[in-house]
Amino acid sequence: MTEVAPASLGVLTGPPDKRPCQNSAVEALIRTGENQNRARNHQLFVWLLTAQWAIAVCLAASLFPSRTAAWPLTLIIGGLLAVPCLLLIRFQADRSSTRYALAAAQAGFSAVFIHLSSGQAGSHFHIFGSLAFLALYRDWKILPVAAGVMLSAQLAASQIWTDSLAAVPTPTLTEIIQFAGWLAFEGVALSWLCVLSRREMIRGSQRQVQHQQLLDELEQRVRERTRALETEMQARESTAQELRHNEQRHRNLVATVPMGIFETTRSGKINFANPHLMGLIGLPEAFDPTAISLADGRIFVQSERDRFWARLERDREVRGFASLFRRFDGSTFDVVINAQLKQSSAGAELVCEGTLEDVTARKRAERELEALHSQLVIASRQAGMAEVASGVLHNVGNVLTSVNLIVHDVQDRLKTTRLSHLRRVVEILQREQPRLVQFLTEEGGGRQLPDFLGKLDEHLTSENSQLLADVEGLVRHFEHIREIIVTQQGSAQLFGVLETLAPAQLFEDALRLNAESMERHAITLERVFEPVGHTKADRHKVLQILVNLLKNAKDALKAIPSESRIVRVAVKSVNAQFVALSVHDNGLGILPENLTRIFQHGFTTKPSGHGFGLHSSVLAAREMGGDLIATSAGLGTGSTFTLTLPRVRMLS
Repeated sequence: MTEVAPASLGVLTGPPDKRPCQNSAVEALIRTGENQNRARNHQLFVWLLTAQWAIAVCLAASLFPSRTAAWPLTLIIGGLLAVPCLLLIRFQADRSSTRYALAAAQAGFSAVFIHLSSGQAGSHFHIFGSLAFLALYRDWKILPVAAGVMLSAQLAASQIWTDSLAAVPTPTLTEIIQFAGWLAFEGVALSWLCVLSRREMIRGSQRQVQHQQLLDELEQRVRERTRALETEMQARESTAQELRHNEQRHRNLVATVPMGIFETTRSGKINFANPHLMGLIGLPEAFDPTAISLADGRIFVQSERDRFWARLERDREVRGFASLFRRFDGSTFDVVINAQLKQSSAGAELVCEGTLEDVTARKRAERELEALHSQLVIASRQAGMAEVASGVLHNVGNVLTSVNLIVHDVQDRLKTTRLSHLRRVVEILQREQPRLVQFLTEEGGGRQLPDFLGKLDEHLTSENSQLLADVEGLVRHFEHIREIIVTQQGSAQLFGVLETLAPAQLFEDALRLNAESMERHAITLERVFEPVGHTKADRHKVLQILVNLLKNAKDALKAIPSESRIVRVAVKSVNAQFVALSVHDNGLGILPENLTRIFQHGFTTKPSGHGFGLHSSVLAAREMGGDLIATSAGLGTGSTFTLTLPRVRMLS
């Protein structure tokens, strides 16, 4: 779209403070006129290009019936000229390049018609008509483009189409100069007309803006004069009837609006109450509201009424005043009042007017929503607690499995012990005691007895060492069970209490609860703990979140070869207000579309999942003033869950 030069608007007259507004209005009118003109001309060229294409194909078929390639070639050339312009009009109508393309295409059709008519003089008028149509855009810059394309097409087509469709004699230099002169003459004339038309459009826009301003001023003066006349003629019957009509419409509106409208005095007298308000307090529409007083406290409790008027007298208006009203049958309902004081003469009683809305249903819905939210939080928390308890029992069960194996191994060794051999040696020595020296030195069995006792001692010593190792393993496993239980009991004792905690120690407690499971699944654990000070949090909730994150990381690694499974836990500083506790795994990863849904209640990607764990975790994190987020580059890239908690500034 051609821009309006600031200089073109400099002819505006009027006070200096109004010229910026006038310039904007003139520019808006010019843009509107250009858009409308461009839209009309685009529509014209849509039909013109289509019609020229069809006419060219029909002429080629009728003028050259013996040449079977004539009309298909014309169809292709016409399509190359028309179709791009039609697409530009459809998708880039506002671009100046569209007008240049139309100019080139129209010049191309002129060349097609000239050569289809074998260069007849009458066909040359098509280019002049094309220039006239293009001049309708009021853009002189496209006319030289059309003339140049036409002249080039004439020269090129006379060489290209010599043997294909219609032979056009090669123009002489005089003919070329004559043709170019006519093109230049019409181009200059039409360009000048475009400039004049544009100037006239600018002047017309300026005049229209000035006229509109004059009309606005005149209308303003008329309105002011009319108001003055209406003030003078209030006593006349016609104005009185109009006022009565307006009053009746106002009364109808007040009577039908689904909101209480009232006017009352400081002493409690009700000057006006619409039918809806009368229905709210349990009185029929025909009841006279002036017979009711708010001062007795039957409708508006006295303490609430005093509070309402105190605010009203202080601020002159009240917005969103929530209170409780009583009906005449004794039932109550919640209301919201918006009111303001009316203008009154000095010493007169205060009068207020306003609206009253029954919000009982809204309050009930809010209470129900709050109750449902509380139930959801409790359910999510219980699910998280069950998750932690399940993890504890699972780890204890794994340790007990190892204990059971060790106990059975000890039992099998005790059943096959060689202490019975020692007992037989003792029996033999007791039996041969009278001749013990002769038995040990002369008889074969006696001479072998020392070697046998040596081997038996070695075996019993080895067996004793193995039993001691098994007992140490049992002690170690029982100590592990005790640590798991003590850690869980320590986190559960102060549930709901915010403590000053070390983030690294919280991670160590959570890892202790999952240590057996991590070892059993051959997961390599990496710790990156930075010195970040302390955090203020609920120990149980944090452990619940970390245990859940570690369990999810373990589950995400099931499809990974055991030698490649890595879980990295980190404690880092986010800023002066927060610290971050993160759990990273190199497992399956998370789809991008699931990153925004993974914390929703009930959403899970596990076949046996319930969708409570992460939802309850993010709720617990936000209750403690932190947050829980998940990041992943996609499937196969692993995932990272980061828990942020408030930082505690320790006093030096």
